[in-house]
Amino acid sequence: MGIDFAAIAVAIGLPAGAACELEPLSPAAGAPIRAEYAVEGGPSRAVLVRPLHDDRARNHAAVLEALANRGFAHAARPLAFMDDELVEEWVDGVTALAVVPPAGALAAGVDALAALHALDVREGIRWGQAHTDVLPEEEVPLHRLGFAADEREPAREPLEAIREALLDGPFGFVHGNATAGHVLFARDRVVLTGFGDAGFGPKLADVAAFLATCGADAAERRELAARYAAARGLDARATCDLVDCATLWWGLQEQLVLPRRMIEALGDEAAAEGLRLSATRIERALREPIGDAPEAQALRAALWPS
Repeated sequence: MGIDFAAIAVAIGLPAGAACELEPLSPAAGAPIRAEYAVEGGPSRAVLVRPLHDDRARNHAAVLEALANRGFAHAARPLAFMDDELVEEWVDGVTALAVVPPAGALAAGVDALAALHALDVREGIRWGQAHTDVLPEEEVPLHRLGFAADEREPAREPLEAIREALLDGPFGFVHGNATAGHVLFARDRVVLTGFGDAGFGPKLADVAAFLATCGADAAERRELAARYAAARGLDARATCDLVDCATLWWGLQEQLVLPRRMIEALGDEAAAEGLRLSATRIERALREPIGDAPEAQALRAALWPS
């Protein structure tokens, strides 16, 4: 069955016969749809209609509802739950993958992540897992990224040391995929989107994902990591070191899945271009340190010897 946009109109307080213009946000099947309803005697009203067709979409819906119940300002408001769709507030905004953010925007993005991490929320996935389940002890297949045996072997020990450092870092409620593409800069606020992977996890991986893909250089990424530390009451130097370690751990894992995501984005040029830009930025962030952790230095020396 198709989406009943007349029923959605009624659910958000509009007449069932309100004229509606539809814009799928991507060519992929089951993609969210922007629906703009004509309102007699007033401005039109746009909403985001998200089909709840898989576990990630349903997780997003559950997390968005939990955030709304907490009054979290940095997420779209859920407006209605239909049989198979979530209707969300439409937020006009852009990401750092689409434009060069104005002054202060990246800092506001870090503040939004810090606010998310400050919430006492137990919603989403992975809550039954231990830290070691979330960051399992398994070999990172560096050969798939083109690293030779004489680079991979000396990388084993520092990679494990980085994992151990992250296991001792802060865990709790996280976005789970906080890349720049999921941080919207709207007119008067920053809005986090795409909560399909939200739940329990390492908080500094969220920070690393945003900083590695937002386009900031190493000096600015260090400043932003220190800003996050101040917002969360953490030691700035230690946090920069851990965010740097998280950048290496998360970035290498992300590079492994980017080819599959590029295939999935075939036919969606905007999504494919965002992935290409993210890949370029991640590569740069992997090579450019923002901390002084010896395990991060050792890993870079192994993988990118000067």
